[in-house]
Amino acid sequence: MNSVASMTGELRSLLSLIVDSAGVAERCLSSREGLPDGQPMDPELRSSIYVIEAACAQLCSLVARPSDSLVNVSISFYEPACIQVALTNKIPDILHESPSSGVHTSELERRTGVDAGKLGRVLRLLAAKHVFQEVSADTFANNRLSSHLVTSNPLSSFGLHVTDECFKAASSLSDILNDPALTSSISPMDAAFPKYFDVKGNLFDYYAGQSAEQIKRASHFGPGMVGWGDAIEANAVIHDFPWGQLPRDTVVCDVGGGVGNISIKLAKSYPSLRLVLQDLPHQLKVAEEKTWPELCPKAISERRIDFVPLDFLQESPKQNCDIYYLKNILHDWSDVDCITILKNVKGAMSSSSRIFIHEFVVRPGYRIPEEKAKFRQAPEPLLANYGEARIRQYTMDINMMTLLNSKERTLEDFIGLGESAGLQFVKLWETGEMGLVEFVQQPRQGGGRIETYAKF
Repeated sequence: MNSVASMTGELRSLLSLIVDSAGVAERCLSSREGLPDGQPMDPELRSSIYVIEAACAQLCSLVARPSDSLVNVSISFYEPACIQVALTNKIPDILHESPSSGVHTSELERRTGVDAGKLGRVLRLLAAKHVFQEVSADTFANNRLSSHLVTSNPLSSFGLHVTDECFKAASSLSDILNDPALTSSISPMDAAFPKYFDVKGNLFDYYAGQSAEQIKRASHFGPGMVGWGDAIEANAVIHDFPWGQLPRDTVVCDVGGGVGNISIKLAKSYPSLRLVLQDLPHQLKVAEEKTWPELCPKAISERRIDFVPLDFLQESPKQNCDIYYLKNILHDWSDVDCITILKNVKGAMSSSSRIFIHEFVVRPGYRIPEEKAKFRQAPEPLLANYGEARIRQYTMDINMMTLLNSKERTLEDFIGLGESAGLQFVKLWETGEMGLVEFVQQPRQGGGRIETYAKF
């Protein structure tokens, strides 16, 4: 139990952190004319936002009654349920037509068929969480947040993905974890998702199905991952790693890169690079025939991109590339499968090749003595891992458990996987909310482990 004096001291420290970080954010925002969305964020601005988010959440948990905080956490599952109602009925799109005056719930009922009174209650809860605004009695309009949920924004698809299959499957998570026959399983067929939806196979097998429901859900996944990537600044890797310092014609192989969202950005930003995009044939067909001709035709005409089919669990990628880049690949798979994937990549490497694993690097929740810390820790009295400000790495970890019986990993987890595959850890790079874990081949004799940490 905290004493009144210690609580008072923590409160003052949190308020001081909020004020100081708000000043930094104000200066950064005024110089950039607003908060960037979908664009790389200035590291100083990013750090100030982390502190503000973490300190505000910790301040609320400090001063509110424990019962208030615990009840709020326990009933917060209604928020995604309400988001799903809004998205499935395209409420943000309807409100977008009347940006100033808003739309009365009676008109929303006429357009959607959902009872006006019940829909109003759903939107009122969301408005209390700053998603939508109630401009007058039973009249709602978009605000700064809900305007990003229109159908044309990938965040809309992400919202449909997580509030449908993820949200529903999560309701079975406790049953799975408390089942003695399933609790220790690492099979994706024993995850909460296939059990809830009563399907054979894993999540991706389900998405490959041909029922109307499967096709609809699968259609949200790809665009949704683009929206998720924007939210966590996945594209920061384009700017936070010194690609421009690599020798001309450096070959970057995007292993399991889908249609090549990151490769397209690399091709546009660094035309001196040569790129190889590898994934299953159906993904590459879309990439080669639709995505790249629409978004990056110059790379095709200049022969800077090759499309090469690959099943990374069964075969090695293209031989002797300079960099093998794996974004959000390993978190879908068990440790055994991850080692197989990495061994297959190692089998393609030359002596000078490097592997970059681009994923969340889960940080510990306890504070480590600064001289031993491999991460930059939050200033005291904040939680060392920034708590609420970096919560997405932990929610995604539980999401991977729920959907695939897989996980997000710590730095030591990645290093262990690499060593099991015959790889040597080199460096951890900061890339937005994610990390870029760099490996080379292990030396044949001696050499030891290279440990150069880019703290974040």
